[in-house]
Amino acid sequence: MKKFAGYTSFLVLLLFFDFLPRFSIAQEMVDTHVSGVILDEKQQPLPFAAIILKALHDSTVIKTALSEIDGKFTLLNVPTGVFMLEITMLGYETYRKEIESVAVARANELGDIQLKPATKNLSAVIITGQKPFIEQRADKIVINLNDQLAGGSSLMEVMDRLPGIQVNPDNMVYLNGRNVRIYIDGKPTPLSADALAGLLRGMSATSIERVELIARPSSKYDASASGGIINIVRKRGSREGLRGNAYGGGGFGRYAKYSGGFNLNFKTGKYNLLLNTDYNFNKYFVDNYILATPAGEPGIISGGTESLIKSVRQMNNITPSIGLDLYLTKKTTLSFAVTNALQLFKKNAFSEMMNLDEKSLASNFDNRVKTKMNNFSSGLHLLHQMDTLGKELTVDLDYYRNVNYSDQHNTERVFSQGRDELRRTFFDQNNAFDVYSAKADLTIPLKHKAQMESGFKSSYVETYNRNVLYDINGSKLIPNDSQSDLYRYSESIHALYTTFHQELKKLSYQLGLRVEGTWNSGRQLQSSQRFSQNYIQLFPTVFFDYKVTEKHSFIVSFDKKTNRPTYENMNPLLRIVNANNFVQGNPNLRPVSSYNGSATLAYRNALFVTANFGIDFRDFTYFAFQNERGDSTVTRPVNNRYTQTVSLITAYNRQIKPWWYTSTNINLRKLSYQLVDDHVNITGITTFNFDTYNSFSLTKQLSWLILFRYRGKSQERNIKTDAYFTLTSGLRQSLLKKRATVSLNVTDIFNTFKNRYLQQSLALRQVWENRYETTTVRLNFTYNFGGQINKIKKSDSAADERRRSDTKEN
Repeated sequence: MKKFAGYTSFLVLLLFFDFLPRFSIAQEMVDTHVSGVILDEKQQPLPFAAIILKALHDSTVIKTALSEIDGKFTLLNVPTGVFMLEITMLGYETYRKEIESVAVARANELGDIQLKPATKNLSAVIITGQKPFIEQRADKIVINLNDQLAGGSSLMEVMDRLPGIQVNPDNMVYLNGRNVRIYIDGKPTPLSADALAGLLRGMSATSIERVELIARPSSKYDASASGGIINIVRKRGSREGLRGNAYGGGGFGRYAKYSGGFNLNFKTGKYNLLLNTDYNFNKYFVDNYILATPAGEPGIISGGTESLIKSVRQMNNITPSIGLDLYLTKKTTLSFAVTNALQLFKKNAFSEMMNLDEKSLASNFDNRVKTKMNNFSSGLHLLHQMDTLGKELTVDLDYYRNVNYSDQHNTERVFSQGRDELRRTFFDQNNAFDVYSAKADLTIPLKHKAQMESGFKSSYVETYNRNVLYDINGSKLIPNDSQSDLYRYSESIHALYTTFHQELKKLSYQLGLRVEGTWNSGRQLQSSQRFSQNYIQLFPTVFFDYKVTEKHSFIVSFDKKTNRPTYENMNPLLRIVNANNFVQGNPNLRPVSSYNGSATLAYRNALFVTANFGIDFRDFTYFAFQNERGDSTVTRPVNNRYTQTVSLITAYNRQIKPWWYTSTNINLRKLSYQLVDDHVNITGITTFNFDTYNSFSLTKQLSWLILFRYRGKSQERNIKTDAYFTLTSGLRQSLLKKRATVSLNVTDIFNTFKNRYLQQSLALRQVWENRYETTTVRLNFTYNFGGQINKIKKSDSAADERRRSDTKEN
């Protein structure tokens, strides 16, 4: 019944939203309008001029509109009275006129309105009209991409250069050292980490207008966005017709990589149709060295092991999608979107394990994996604009299904007491989950530049996980119950939220509150164990932005979020890394309660100094456990008591010369935590991170970039990671009147990236040394025809559940 509880509340709230405007504060309205035509100095129509009708006594905004392609505009349902009409357009002087709205419609037709170009201060207008590269706002940082930064690079390459963002070799994206959720045009992407990486590598950064870094999402977003949100906003065109782009690229490290795809957009006055396909192929190597020894407590475990794993991995991603916007009326749009992402993954790995006591080879292990993943998502999105002041209602209905089939052929050879034992197994791992979700949001503009938003979200998830192990005897498969099991899990989450935002002369602020209730249950078939959790949580958010002077501003924020365990981390079934190393979930994991506060000083929108403090109660910490014989290790997540994070971030972003842009960031970060069992406070080490990105315009068509990144020695909970640095450089050339770009980039030029860390568990000490194929050379080509691509509105109500379903490679 919980599955349909949210949908019942959805119908009730939808009726509430429908009747709410009828009970709004009434004012004297007449069936009249104000209209006119905007012209330039040559009597030609000016499209997209901003028309604002304000109250004369307090400048309250009454109506707003944009002029059409032919320069015409109409303000509907204007109340009677005297108002101030204001018209603005970049490069033109602001037009202001006092008008009187009367009940006679023809008296409100203003006729032609000619704007005057700002000729006397033309150069000043051009300079001040440009958007700054970095805009610090109360609840987010906005990065306006320019040609020097974007060039012909892929979006993934550009993201790795932006302040605060890091993309690691596993295709995971981090913001200020924390996992994030990726949005495109305000809608979360329905892709796994690797499929998303393929999509971002195929997208040209020249089609991106801005990137929004929302480190502290408001109460409108799911409370599980504790690490923040990166929202990628594409450029939008308003012209009807057919347009699109095609792109392709290739590269090599030890192995070849290539990607390509196309986007087609056909728009009319009644509908907007989008078709696109993205393809990415990547073959690469991963080498792991694991040294496992006792933690030092006598009498628990004796001896240790040494493992070496060499693997070659191959990944194919193809992501076709179709979207359709239907313009039912001027105020109502109904959108459909369907995406079917297919991912094929292969891994051939060979490992050897040594017994440190005997100084002899204990075993070797051959692991061949084939995985097929299919992500199907479909959504319906309704947008209804209730008036021209900004009051609107949005409704989303979503269905999402993920199916993962993984087959593993394992050959293990064990050397013990002069005997050579051979064991061959076949491991069949399948999992599937279904997500049903609904949400609605209502935006209500208020007087004095204030706005209120309210809404709800309801979701239901079902997961199915099956492990079946077979021993291979000749050509026969014999079931082995030692690692065969079935696990089922269901979860429902219901949420309500409200936010209030206001902009005053020097102060802007936002207050929000979200309440979420969670009900889940799981059952493991082999052990007949059942698990269930029920809890309700409140999540407040507060943002203040005070402009001390025109050059200085001060921003303060506070929020409470949560971090729910992924479905993989709650799955108690074993997953194989090699013959002696396994990964297992923990169904008893509790959600993390995260409290965060920050204060930022900004100078000239170029220099930013931010102090952050956060404490996560019941944070996830991964511990490794050995069996009694000491010949195998299982890594499981557990809840610690708390994790505390303190950081100081300094960012400098400036166009130093017309031909030189720099973005430099320094991040000092310290993390400490306390375990559950021993109540011991463990103080981490202060980490120093340094990034500097520089772009140089050599000619009008040719630019050169260089990126240096240093990561100091760090401690994340019970893991200590060594320091490293990388250097990346590239050239970008514009062609065919800037319709095409060719770029050549070399990443990690000196092959200095390394991933070496120490994981300290209660009774086990593990040293990991991992090598990836990070030194690569890539050549990319992008061609745009007919203009930029319009977006299709995609529903986002199942976003959090999709993110938690992502699985990681072993």
